[in-house]
Amino acid sequence: MSDHKVPFNRPYMTGRELAYIAEAHSCGHLAGDGPFTRRSHAWLEQQTGCRKALLTPSCTAALEMMALLLDIEEGDEVILPSYTFVSTANAFVLRGGVPVFVDIRPDTLNIDETRIVDAITPRTKAIVPVHYAGVACEMDAIMKIATHHNLAVVEDAAQGAMASYRGRALGSIGDLGALSFHETKNVISGEGGALLVNS
Repeated sequence: MSDHKVPFNRPYMTGRELAYIAEAHSCGHLAGDGPFTRRSHAWLEQQTGCRKALLTPSCTAALEMMALLLDIEEGDEVILPSYTFVSTANAFVLRGGVPVFVDIRPDTLNIDETRIVDAITPRTKAIVPVHYAGVACEMDAIMKIATHHNLAVVEDAAQGAMASYRGRALGSIGDLGALSFHETKNVISGEGGALLVNS
């Protein structure tokens, strides 16, 4: 029997990482708001078409910022898929929000957009589509529902960096979007995330 283990994931490396580390080290600016932060913000804005991109410590932090920006209060309901990472719900629960879970589609494992309307109540404040495995939710239908019911749409695009829906970057369609750069995601920085502001 071999001692070789098949890795859960293998991070993609471009080959420029060590040069970038050396550049950051040589300029002496290693924490926040340095040249690499500004370059990352500009690159994300250009790639996604969002109004503003801000790096965060994680996608979880970006989701928690979304709850703050939406001014989620005790008893506010937030619709999200039944199949998601716990951080999606916790970001809103921390502010007193109530997660309302909607079943997923078996073909995409994303929220079933045909079931969202039945979950809306007078306490509903937002819809949180989660683009599982980089597969886009049916955003046209979700945005139409949200507009009709005057709800915010905040996208959990943790697994959707560089993926798109009808030519638009995931995370840039709703009012806000969150990306993850965790080692297990499709674009990585070890840890990290981003908040995309679209409205």
